[in-house]
Amino acid sequence: MNLGQNYASSNDPNLYRRNVNHNLVGMQTQFMNNSISGNRILQDKNEYGNAMVENNVLPHPGLKSTLINRPYKLVLYKSFSGSNTHEFTLNETLKDVVSVKLLKAQIIGTNTTLANIEFFVLHIDELKKNYGDNGTTDKLKDSFAIIDLDKVSNNGTSNNFYENTYACNEDIKYFDPPLNALSKLNCSLYSDNNITINATALQLKLEFLIETKEKLRVY
Repeated sequence: MNLGQNYASSNDPNLYRRNVNHNLVGMQTQFMNNSISGNRILQDKNEYGNAMVENNVLPHPGLKSTLINRPYKLVLYKSFSGSNTHEFTLNETLKDVVSVKLLKAQIIGTNTTLANIEFFVLHIDELKKNYGDNGTTDKLKDSFAIIDLDKVSNNGTSNNFYENTYACNEDIKYFDPPLNALSKLNCSLYSDNNITINATALQLKLEFLIETKEKLRVY
């Protein structure tokens, strides 16, 4: 081995020896240097960080993440009979609400009682957003969503199906500043912009996505 070199060449016969090779211990070779780490076990995170910088090794950055407003999925169901209004009380009060998006609304009823009804008007007292005619009987004004006739079934069930999806109608209510608290939704249904529902039994299902100011980390 040439002691004038600061590393051992690959063809050095003294490099390939069994047991401890004293020619390599304490030498500045390509296998060991005199850095802060050397051949010791690093004791703490500071020493580890210094060794990473000194040896030009970047630490693993970890999983990438971002912060979003926390969303809550809300599903409501009611069988309307004899009344066109209902108050839904949420099982948990939602704080600092930024927006309420109607993902899907569905109404099912027998087509004998829903004959000639093309759409329903959904009012939610806490979510007034739509404009309409200023007439006293106009129920489109201050409504939240329109639920249109989707299909009529005559294959033994004889039902009318009405549907509204966000992809089609984009019904959403924004709050700026955020709504302090949301604990209930007072809903009313009107058929064809009329005051009363001409049906004895309707199944109403509503699906919402409620976004709050609370932050959620996603990866």
